[in-house]
Amino acid sequence: MKPDGKPDIEFARLWESSIPGIELYRAHLSRHRFGKHFHESYTIGLNLSGQGCFQQGGQTHLAVPSSFHLINPGTVHTGEVLPQTHWSFCDLYLSLPIVETVLAQMEWHGQFPAFRQPVVIDRSLQARFYRLFHALSEPASLLEQQSLLLEALSQLFFRHAFCRDRLLAPKPESNAVAQVRAYLEAHYAESVSIDALANLVRLSPFYLIRSFQQQVSLPPHAYQRHWQLIQAKRSLCTEKSLAEIALENGFYDQSHLNRSFKQTFGITPGQYRKSNFVQDREVAALIV
Repeated sequence: MKPDGKPDIEFARLWESSIPGIELYRAHLSRHRFGKHFHESYTIGLNLSGQGCFQQGGQTHLAVPSSFHLINPGTVHTGEVLPQTHWSFCDLYLSLPIVETVLAQMEWHGQFPAFRQPVVIDRSLQARFYRLFHALSEPASLLEQQSLLLEALSQLFFRHAFCRDRLLAPKPESNAVAQVRAYLEAHYAESVSIDALANLVRLSPFYLIRSFQQQVSLPPHAYQRHWQLIQAKRSLCTEKSLAEIALENGFYDQSHLNRSFKQTFGITPGQYRKSNFVQDREVAALIV
């Protein structure tokens, strides 16, 4: 038993909703630490109880009960439970095509929105989030799900996001980093040397690593590893064995995949696969 009165147990589940492009995550953590990672999607999370914290942009942010944590796509961050307590929260991961559809329905003018602050408190948004999470977790009509999604996101974006201005012309090193990112994404399962990357963009290995770290918040090898995890996660929806998925996506073996997947997503590949193929209605009840 922890000092906060909560049992020292951990639970996490990550699964796809019935609407393509939306994933749900529900967790009660007591000791897990998420390593540096990023999502291709928007992360909208409600902190239910206990306390957690995460690092983003060189700063540490507290996740307290009733607060939302809001993370833009591609933003590198961490996450962990504060000592002597627990952290219970639920997340929605919204793909760019889903957000683009909602923005059109909102008549949002301009580019994709960006959250102003990584942590906000919005009492009226909580009720909308609860209803949306419940509708996406349980059998509900498509009309209900889409209506609740539009209501919640319109309030969220209008209150807590801004429209990104047109980007300035990137500096030469920014172009180089973009090239390296694209190369690592295309060759994510291959053995890539730093010399090969440096020669690709005509920079010294030292300057390339430093520029990449500054702009992406991850070194090139960690970026490649995370891209491997993203591809492996997609492969879990197939009938391939875990060992086959591990080798196809650049991992040494299944154990290597299990360790890396658990550190980043809080669950094992097997648990993720089970959650997406076995109906489990208990998660929605946990947040009511």
